[in-house]
Amino acid sequence: LGATGLAGSEPVWPSERPVCKLAMAEKRAASAEEADVAQPPQKRRDSEPLQAAGANAGPRKKLLCLRYTYVADVLEKRGPYRAEHLAKAARLEEAGSLLLAGPFNNPCDGALFFFDGDKITREEILAFVKTDPYVVNGLVTEHTLCDYMAMVGTITQFM
Repeated sequence: LGATGLAGSEPVWPSERPVCKLAMAEKRAASAEEADVAQPPQKRRDSEPLQAAGANAGPRKKLLCLRYTYVADVLEKRGPYRAEHLAKAARLEEAGSLLLAGPFNNPCDGALFFFDGDKITREEILAFVKTDPYVVNGLVTEHTLCDYMAMVGTITQFM
């Protein structure tokens, strides 16, 4: 199936859809007005690497991704620990090291945390994990920490 969802049809990339083109053109125009420089839209061909097409070209920010796996009934058990769990995360956010975090929904079986790898070390994240009330009190059954590379998406412009 192509990106259109129809067998045998040519893929239509999101940036090629009329609504997306208009929204993207408006964003570029607003950015150009702020910078006082007009930039022609860039279109990526399938054969071009993303970097070469200008998709936020340049060095990438080092991100670290922490994934929690929760017990099946976490929503019923988290109450006594939730305030301190959120407070610990908020302190990391205030320090500028935690960029984004939150649980999965339907089912609420885990959570993701994205950290700025230039502002926090793996060891500091693991220290957070060891003292997180959700971990200490058995609500997290497993956690993994890995490098993450954001390649495309609106949020990459802030990185």
